[in-house]
Amino acid sequence: MNTELLIPLLTFGGTLLLVVTGLLNFSVFVRQLRAARDQLETARRQLESARQQPQIQLVQRAMAETSDHLKILIEKPYLRPYFYDNKVWVEGDVASLNEVKAMAELILNNFASAIIHSAVFPEYPVRGVEETIRFHLRHSPALRDFLMESFDRFQLAGLALICLKNETKVDAERDLRELISIAGADGAEKARRERLLGHLESSDKSHPMELAKYSLERAGAEMDITDDPKGD
Repeated sequence: MNTELLIPLLTFGGTLLLVVTGLLNFSVFVRQLRAARDQLETARRQLESARQQPQIQLVQRAMAETSDHLKILIEKPYLRPYFYDNKVWVEGDVASLNEVKAMAELILNNFASAIIHSAVFPEYPVRGVEETIRFHLRHSPALRDFLMESFDRFQLAGLALICLKNETKVDAERDLRELISIAGADGAEKARRERLLGHLESSDKSHPMELAKYSLERAGAEMDITDDPKGD
């Protein structure tokens, strides 16, 4: 074969080989790029899921805290009217007074926990929780009575519960005055109730959850004073 003809053919063949090799490398690069993109998308979804997990857990907790009593009502349906239909317990009812009071205590403890969580975590589904608590407090003499009788047990959530129990700020202030009058010889508890009344009267923010935040911050400040009485 003529040397002058062979050299162009070899040059063309070499160039073609380089092109084919480049295309193969480009194909590998595209596959690697797609794989990397898929990995980034997977990582993004995992990060988003991890970010939402605390919110999901708070929603689940809110649902549990405001509906935990339903399991007992399914087992003892005769208790339901005392917490949904404004039924007042009277002697001779199928339910005993102890059963009604125990149920009221359970429900209020769960409600108090939900209120405290809403004050601590902004992500807590406060709106649904607030409406649930308001409904039950306004449709259950047993809950209202237990709250008033055992107000000292709700140090952080008591003020919010009182406001959710009542339709107006004036009604909530009336309840606090009654609580002050029945505080008895417990000077510290009476002073706490007077402080809560003073805060409610002077506060422009009478939203229950804002009041819960106030109680929580106040409790934290008092703990700091107790831990460091000299202010060092």
